[in-house]
Amino acid sequence: MPYPGEKLHDARLLRPSWVELDYSVIHQNLAIARKLIGKDKRIYFVCKGDGFGFGADEVALAAAAADVDGLCAGSPEEVKKIRDAGVTLPIVLFASTLPNDLGKAIDLGATVTIQSEEALNAVLALNRDVEIFVEIDCGFGRFGFTEDQWKVAFARLAVQDKVRMKGIYSHLSAPDDSEISTRQRQVYETALADAEACGHVDFERMLASSRVMINYPDWPYSAVDPGRFIYGALDGEHMKRAGLKPLLHAIRGRIIHVQTHPPGTMLGIGYGVPIRIETTKRLAIVPIGFWDGLNHVPPLSRAIVNGQFVSAMGRRTFQHTLLDVSDVPDAGVGSLVTFMGNSGDLSISIDELAQDMGIPVMEAIPRLVRALPHVHC
Repeated sequence: MPYPGEKLHDARLLRPSWVELDYSVIHQNLAIARKLIGKDKRIYFVCKGDGFGFGADEVALAAAAADVDGLCAGSPEEVKKIRDAGVTLPIVLFASTLPNDLGKAIDLGATVTIQSEEALNAVLALNRDVEIFVEIDCGFGRFGFTEDQWKVAFARLAVQDKVRMKGIYSHLSAPDDSEISTRQRQVYETALADAEACGHVDFERMLASSRVMINYPDWPYSAVDPGRFIYGALDGEHMKRAGLKPLLHAIRGRIIHVQTHPPGTMLGIGYGVPIRIETTKRLAIVPIGFWDGLNHVPPLSRAIVNGQFVSAMGRRTFQHTLLDVSDVPDAGVGSLVTFMGNSGDLSISIDELAQDMGIPVMEAIPRLVRALPHVHC
């Protein structure tokens, strides 16, 4: 029989490594978003990837309390999780199911995305009164109707009265490149004009995700669909430009074992080729490894222990990191270790940690947050 959630959380923290999260920043960052785009524009908060790892239900509840207009989900499972939490806001489900399963997704409480002829055929065949969003491919090359396809889709939707087109959205492939973004926006404008030519008038227009909002605040149309903006999970430059606060406050653990090795010892840390140490080394073990989202192969990130920066040794193992605490004599079992965040006068940013891991911030955050226990701060 599975643990109840609270008991499972307590059991997980017996292995002392965790992330510290501040869900109040969702309210703060939503306020910044409204100031940026105007209070007359609607915000559909993206909760895909289980709310970027923060918990789709928890972030949806926080956003609902902050009067967000709607939500976007990346899977039917997230829709169910949000609905089970009692959230009644509209939920746009991004393309994620087989066409024949769209009816089941609708039953869960989703406004589904129609991005292909097969999906359109499936939702029309339901013969039900439903609302849908249509996705346009402006050049991303992933999902969405191209020009010839969307003209047919708009025409088919216009001659029936069961399926109502609630909105048209798309995503830009390179928000930091103004030339590419402007070209793709023109494709979106063409799609809007073609929809109106078919008689569709009262529908949501949504193009701006997080970086689009920051780079082109005059492109919000009637709605936006930010994710990382609201989580405060953008890279440092965009965070600073928008004045955002991070939901991810810190990544920490505690030392569970310390071993002293004399000069001449051969150490094969992390299943690597043994290395000979020439001086006495005190190595501390923290129960956080590549299973928890950190990288296995060097270069490994540094950490903060008792007011000093320390380096990781060897390769990171499945569930453990070995730190060289030779110069931190008071470090011992139970000492707090900070892998990201503030510790006294020292700090390690998520940008620095992501750089050490060799991945962008947008990948590092969900990798780490979804794996480790959550502690509210």
